[in-house]
Amino acid sequence: MKPETNETQASNFPLLIEDLMLFNSSNNYISPYRIFFAYTKRIPNIITIDDLKMEPFQKWFEKKYQNEIIKQHYSHDFNNTKKVLDNSYHNYLLKNGLLVSIEYSSVYFFHTEEQKELVNELFEEAKKFLYSTKKTTDICLIYNQNGELNTQPVEIKKPKIDFNIHYNEDFHLIHKEIVKQLNKKDTNGLYLFHGQPGTGKSTYIKFLIHQLKKKVIFISPKMAGELDNLNMTPFLLNNKNTVFVIEDAEELITSREEVRNSNLSMLLNLTDGLLGESLGIQIIATFNTDVKNIDKALLRKGRLSQIYEFKPLSIERTNKLLNTLGITETVNQSLPVADIFNFEKENHYTPVLKKAVGFGK
Repeated sequence: MKPETNETQASNFPLLIEDLMLFNSSNNYISPYRIFFAYTKRIPNIITIDDLKMEPFQKWFEKKYQNEIIKQHYSHDFNNTKKVLDNSYHNYLLKNGLLVSIEYSSVYFFHTEEQKELVNELFEEAKKFLYSTKKTTDICLIYNQNGELNTQPVEIKKPKIDFNIHYNEDFHLIHKEIVKQLNKKDTNGLYLFHGQPGTGKSTYIKFLIHQLKKKVIFISPKMAGELDNLNMTPFLLNNKNTVFVIEDAEELITSREEVRNSNLSMLLNLTDGLLGESLGIQIIATFNTDVKNIDKALLRKGRLSQIYEFKPLSIERTNKLLNTLGITETVNQSLPVADIFNFEKENHYTPVLKKAVGFGK
């Protein structure tokens, strides 16, 4: 009798739901949730671990479980700088039905109760590949000392965010891509976050800062408008490979009847010009105006790394968050996350008129 190989095991593990829509219709993302269900026809339990040194973990996993892996589904992106394929998503199906899904610096274990013991072992092994985390994370403020611009770090607390309730369904995947791109060295680019006040833009930026391995500098819109000043040149040269955060940047990035000011031109050079390539500065800018008012040059493909609109939570997630906060009422409208945190039970719903920062809490 011939020994049973991985290929034999794979043939014994057919796709049970061949007509299942496995891909996200918008970006062909291969959903591990659907892969697991397609092969097993069972709803999975999921254990997640983030902030892993993924390359060494993946090498360890493939070597240790090479005789257990029977199927692989993956998506790789070409890294033009390194001239190699970067591993974006990789799904491994094991003989016992366990699905191990890797996404950037996170790993997900999709399993049933029968595989719980193995998953716990894998989880303990995976923790050995965690990045060491700093106790505090800072954002730097700019100050003038004897005519010279310097930065002073200020501790910023990490907000508690659950992407399953605090933001809409599409954002978690986008967040992972943002973190991946911002952590690249010698890379410039522009990230635009917009949406009505109270939808979580500021809170997300605070959370994002804790995911970055770079210096982050807060720049006021007024100072950002002076980036073309010769006095700013030494400051820019001393802060290569940093991330600039500009909040409420409407005046800086909106179109003015086809007339482009020098402030915007400097921003364009930093995000996609010779200067930007040399300095490796990435810019995150937030605004509340409509996208149609933004200068079209900023939205050009190649310059704009990411643009995302923070919208009120879907009705489903609005009620889910209300329930999490101990509020038993249900609503039939989408609400900004700050309004949900300020939801007044006795008045059912009172809009928060003042400009909210983050979750308003």
